[in-house]
Amino acid sequence: MHSIPCVRRSVVPLGLLAALTISPHLSAQTNEELQKQLAAERAAREELERRIAELEKRMTPSETDEMERQLQLLVEPGGLDQAATRPPSSPAFYNPAIGVIMDGVADAGNFDNKLGERSDRFSLRETEIDMRLPLSPFATGVGIFTWDNEGDNEFSTSIEEGYADIALGKMFDKDWDTTAKVGRFRPLFGRNNQLHRHDWLQVYQPLAVQNLLGDEGVVGEGFMFNTPLFHSGDEPGIGRTTTLNVALVNGDLFTGTDNAPGGDADAAGDPMHSQAPMAVSRLSEFMELGTQSDVELGVSNITSLDHDTLVLDSGQEVDASYWDADVTWRRRDNESGVGSWLVQAEMISARLDDNGAGVFLDDRRDGWWTTVQRQISPTVYLGVMYGESDTLDSTARQTGVSPYISWYADEFFRIRTQYDHLEQDDSTNDFSDAHRISMQFTWNFGVHAPHPYWVNK
Repeated sequence: MHSIPCVRRSVVPLGLLAALTISPHLSAQTNEELQKQLAAERAAREELERRIAELEKRMTPSETDEMERQLQLLVEPGGLDQAATRPPSSPAFYNPAIGVIMDGVADAGNFDNKLGERSDRFSLRETEIDMRLPLSPFATGVGIFTWDNEGDNEFSTSIEEGYADIALGKMFDKDWDTTAKVGRFRPLFGRNNQLHRHDWLQVYQPLAVQNLLGDEGVVGEGFMFNTPLFHSGDEPGIGRTTTLNVALVNGDLFTGTDNAPGGDADAAGDPMHSQAPMAVSRLSEFMELGTQSDVELGVSNITSLDHDTLVLDSGQEVDASYWDADVTWRRRDNESGVGSWLVQAEMISARLDDNGAGVFLDDRRDGWWTTVQRQISPTVYLGVMYGESDTLDSTARQTGVSPYISWYADEFFRIRTQYDHLEQDDSTNDFSDAHRISMQFTWNFGVHAPHPYWVNK
């Protein structure tokens, strides 16, 4: 319970003040009259203290502190002037938490003549600035800005994410765990799409993500809501939570050249545009399998909300429908993490029906991948990824295997080495000897948001 010391200190001298006031008349008063007056003063003091105690019970700690501060200002010289210059109470008055993350990769191999990708070079492929600041008791502002290496000493600047993260329960003073994002963000479609480049488990995204979504997945602008539906088991090791995530975003999710559908349409000379929104949803079930193990299952969907959500330059409408199923299993052996396992698998099914325009194949295009990772020391992680994937604009089917090892010098510097072997079956362009070895250097300084719970480094 907080108190208001400045009020109570002013109450204590009341009897003395009264005594001094009546001192010229003490000789004319009897001892009995003086005792009555002192008793009255004592009763008045006790009544005032009682009222102060009742007031404290009704006030929150912050309100009590604020009243004490205001009363203190009234008795201090210049107090009212100081109150007039009080800074804003919103935390947005202060500087945001800023983190800088850089990612550089040295490649060697023959992916350049097999896939047209540039290799045998070092590239500072991305620099990211992450800024976060509480805006109010129920909202946080996030701005993430990136500089991507386009080659030939040129960089492009973009807003990777920029949104207000709102806790709706606090906003409406309700017992809700629902949150909302408003702005530009990575919608939850599967597991990997929410990750930024420096959080990937490998140097490059799995083949299914690259071929069906894009090199870095997809980014949308609009609204996203996340709410737990069911929860059970409050004791450690038996908890279960079912969560629903729904996003309403512009159809620009699939336009431009930064994603697979938009990039393929642009390469075909028939760029794609958006005229209506799309919906992205994910339903997941998280289950603890003990105090050191857990598993999460998820099902995701992307769908157009209107027949003209996506339209080619030629005027042909494109009907888009994506499905995803993912599973993540973890087991942690001890507090140091040595011996821990992480297993992930994901399957993506995509259909882009352009009604015969010839930009996309109208049938389903599928892909899947799995990765297994083990922590072999406090700072070293060893893993392997295997995946297969169709492409959106051809009959090519690619298969790849990528062993990798990651070493963390500390929380701010990581070196990862990865080998990629890729095979492709296509009626016009078969190859089976595409290979690449990469060394990735990732470093950051300043404040950085926490990794997703399942990312073991």
